[in-house]
Amino acid sequence: MSAVPGIVLHAQAAVTCSHGGRLTITPAQLRVTVAGQPVATSGATLAVLGCPGVNGVVCTTATWANVSSRVLVDGQPVLLQAPVPLVPPATGNGTVVGPPPNLPLVTAAQPRVVAT
Repeated sequence: MSAVPGIVLHAQAAVTCSHGGRLTITPAQLRVTVAGQPVATSGATLAVLGCPGVNGVVCTTATWANVSSRVLVDGQPVLLQAPVPLVPPATGNGTVVGPPPNLPLVTAAQPRVVAT
């Protein structure tokens, strides 16, 4: 569970796999909404469409690791976008250290509701 605040994701958030495939969020609940869209919870189905893959490995589903530790919807934690650091850490040789390439990328989401 996450202890870092993050933006609450909803069913229409624009998310891609690291290879450019589009991630679709099918919410497990429809009653709680943000920006007019159902909130995505840990029970949501996350399917990847159109992933070109790398070395014959194609993304078809995703598992979301950053979930709320305090906000639950129907007893399930909401999915959160992790905050992006303003300055990425660098190693001693000047190269940027970043997340592994298999992390989903959120390119658009509602900006107002944040949870921890």
